[in-house]
Amino acid sequence: MHKGDIMKRFYIFFLLLISISYVHADVEKIANYNLVVDVDNGGGYAHVKNAFIIKNLVNYPLVPGIGELRLQEKGPKKILGIPIPGTKDVKSIDIKNLKGYYKIGNGELKPMKVYVINNTNFTTICYEIWEPMDKNSNVTVVLEYDANIVDNGVFFKTLTIPVGCDMDIDNLNVKFNSKYHLTYQKPDKSEFSVPKNTLLMINTEFSILPLPKLPTHGYILLWLVILATLVSIFISIEIKRMGKEKENGNNKK
Repeated sequence: MHKGDIMKRFYIFFLLLISISYVHADVEKIANYNLVVDVDNGGGYAHVKNAFIIKNLVNYPLVPGIGELRLQEKGPKKILGIPIPGTKDVKSIDIKNLKGYYKIGNGELKPMKVYVINNTNFTTICYEIWEPMDKNSNVTVVLEYDANIVDNGVFFKTLTIPVGCDMDIDNLNVKFNSKYHLTYQKPDKSEFSVPKNTLLMINTEFSILPLPKLPTHGYILLWLVILATLVSIFISIEIKRMGKEKENGNNKK
């Protein structure tokens, strides 16, 4: 092994030790995070593209090392595919077609090691960057994958996009692409800040019906309308039946 290679490896190892020694301090944060979700990817999957910038907060070089994105699906429980209002179901997310790239400063994007860890109630996407960035440099990370976060109904499709990582996110911008109408979103905005080690859940709903944005999920209002219509029909039938019985009773007299 050449002396230059030994010194290079020692340098990276030294930077890694510095990073580990400050593990309890905020040495990095995400300054900008652009999240684009293509809802109509098919098969219950949405195509998700994450592009964010990791900013060095200290006055010495850092090795980013292993970073994490944490994903989770939260929604109402279902019976025969029908969501039940007021119920809650939490589970991990199936990820496929995962790809990852990074660049230091203004360099070119390069492939990086990415992998998925599945847990009972959440999924973690891990990425590894072992190239040091100096005190005046940032790292740009791009992660793309397909996630089974879309629930397709007859008139509505709902999805929850989770965002969270092991660093503070100062400026998160979220964009949804769909040929359907956006009928519900909570929180109802496109820019967020997310503290480290927390999970922001953005609930959305799209419909083939030309509906405006609603204060609650459209499928809930639809089922309320159907239920109210059935109750009205039942009451109308009962009133007519009781009227006929009364009329027949009067005729017998």
